[in-house]
This record gives sequence, C-alpha cells and structure tokens, in this order.
Amino acid sequence: MNKKRILLLGGTAIQIPIIEIAHKMGMCVITCDNKPENPGHKLADEYYDVSITDNDAVLELAKKLNVDAVVNFILEAGVQAAAYTHEKLGLPTSPYKSVHLLSNKKLFREYLKENGFCTPNLITCSNKEEAFERIATLQYPVVVKPTDLWGSRGVSRVNDDSELDAALTLAFENSRGADIIIEEFVEPDGAPIEGDAFAVDGILTTHVWADVYPDKSAPNPITPVCFCYPSSKSDDLQQKLNMTLQRLITLLDMQTNAYNIEARIDKSGNVFLMEVASRNGSNATSDVTSLSTGKDIITGTLRAALGDGCKDLTDAPCNGFWLSYIVHSNISGSYQGMWYDKKFAEGNLYKYSPYIDEGEKVQAYSGTNCTIGMLVATFPTREEMMTVAKEPEKFFHPIIAS
Repeated sequence: MNKKRILLLGGTAIQIPIIEIAHKMGMCVITCDNKPENPGHKLADEYYDVSITDNDAVLELAKKLNVDAVVNFILEAGVQAAAYTHEKLGLPTSPYKSVHLLSNKKLFREYLKENGFCTPNLITCSNKEEAFERIATLQYPVVVKPTDLWGSRGVSRVNDDSELDAALTLAFENSRGADIIIEEFVEPDGAPIEGDAFAVDGILTTHVWADVYPDKSAPNPITPVCFCYPSSKSDDLQQKLNMTLQRLITLLDMQTNAYNIEARIDKSGNVFLMEVASRNGSNATSDVTSLSTGKDIITGTLRAALGDGCKDLTDAPCNGFWLSYIVHSNISGSYQGMWYDKKFAEGNLYKYSPYIDEGEKVQAYSGTNCTIGMLVATFPTREEMMTVAKEPEKFFHPIIAS
C-alpha cells in the first residue's frame, strides 16, 4: 500500500506534533517554507525552500511532487495557499474566496457588517495622516491593528489621542500590506471567548470555548495568555455564539475543516466574532479540545485535507477543567528553563512544550511571536483552575537571566 504524501506548509516548532501524528498514521510528510532552519524540517521526509505565502509557488510544488494533500496547521500565513492549491487541483477544500476573506480583517469586518452581524465601528487607513484625520469618527478606546497579521502582533489598545501615534507606528511596522484597521474596543461582559472548533460538511460539530485572560503586566497588556476551559458563560450565551458562527460558516459555504475563534459577548448579549480563522489555533486550543472531548481535531485536520468524511467528529462535552497558558517573559533575556510549584507539577501539570532551547534569547512579550512555550494543566474543579489562572507565577514561570 502506497503511503499518502502530504505537503505541510511550514516547519515551525509548534507544528512538530502534526508531523509526528502524520508519521504515526503512515504518511510521508513533505514540508516547505522559506526558513530552512525551522526544526520541523529535520523531522520531515523531504523539505523544499518555497514560501507558504506564495500561492502559485505552493501550487507548482504540489503538482511537481504529486502530493495527495496540502495541509496547513496553525499558521495563518498558509491558509490561503492550502485552499488555493486544493481548489486548483480539485481536492477537498472550503472555497478559496471565503478563506481569503477570513484572512483579511478589513474584508472580514466589511462582510460581517453587510450581512447583519455585530461588528465594531472602524476605519481603515493606509498612512498616519489619514488615521489622524478620521479618528474623530470613532469613540475611544480603540484598537489599532494590521489588516493581515494575527497572533496580536502589531496590536494596541489606544485610550486617547496621546497614545495614537505610537500605536500607528507599531501597526504599520508589522503590517505586510498597506492598510491598518482602527476599531472601537468591544467591552465584553466578563472574559472574552476563544477556542478551536471543527465543522463537518459545513456543520459546526466539535468545539469547546474558553474564557481568555491577558497578562496585564506584559508590554502588550491586551494580548491573551491564559485560556480556561470550559467557558463560564451560560449555556444560552454559548449557544448564541454557536448559532452566530454556524450562520457565518453557512453563508461562506465553508466545508470540513478546523477553525480558531475569538469572540466577545457584550452586556446586552450581542455576539461579536472578532476573528474566525480557518485553521487550528496556536495556543494549544486544538490539543485541549481533543483532550477534553475525546474528539481528535488535530488528526481531523489531516483527514479533512485527504477527503476523509470525519463523520465521527461530533459534538461532545468538555470533561473536567483545563488551562492552557502561553509561557512568556515580561523582560528580555536568556531562557534558563521552567520553575514549578511541586504540588502543581505533581497534581495538575499535563504537559509543557517548550518552543526554544535553554540558553536562547527571549523578548519581552508583545505577541505570540515572543512565546517561550505552551503549558497545559488539568483540574478537578473550576475553583482550583481559577486559583492558578489568577496568579500563575506562584505555580510556574520561566527562569530568565537578564
């Protein structure tokens, strides 16, 4: 029996799990990107120096290698190339047009507004002068962000005019394109919501929502770092979120694939879909969803790309209480390993996955590109989980030599 050949877009440390899973499933894994030093390439069967943001180059490579599927896992940079290549080759995919729309904040916000979804008031700008001229049409606080970048990179909350210039500089420096977005801050009733979900033939199935908390002491105090599963939101509000997401999936004719969702529900019960990415999340969201429900949506991503029906990935309740945490430092320095409280390490720690080696330099946390690693813990009660979530440094923290 011939091995299935998959082309994985990227080879970063956070993608190593899916390479290992694909090998366990008997697949030949070929990786590509323009960073040959990425650690995943050493585990792949083959590697090619091709940018995952170049749709036509990825298509030509897939043709040349005669692969069975192009797989994008976690990386936002690869979602368009995967959908584009599959659509051109007649392989299973959601429509490229829809995937492209979800990948661009400006197009996404416009689509939401045109189709009656709740969305914050916003402006898009291509330079600082335009931003200063139009900011009066919005009410502070606002959030300034690139239109084409994810993982909180280049994102700032701005409370008044005095903070605007620095936020604009950061957003433009991080934007791959010409535009940035300035939108009114949506004040959630309680914590924002995030999680991974899976849809089968366009129907939302497996999902677990988390309450999300930032590190207010970090250089970027709005960047989420702590995810507590399941969400404490009422069943009615979670169902309202599910229905809103399902409506979007249906309108866009999305098919079988994973999603990473960020949402806010305001005090009036209005659901705001802040981000809907047609990929697995980078904050161990797929891991926790799979662990807590028994429905493996990481293998589901591989199976969906190969045309497997994934009919077994049905909805299931969250078993227990789970915390995932972006391990980071609020100072720059050298990573020297992790410290754990003994009781936490023995009773709650499920796993810690470092993304860097000891001795490597780390930057003060301003976005997910400064992540040291991901930690996952499990608890018998919500109260115990929240005790750790409120003061995580008392239970674990990276050791940083300044």
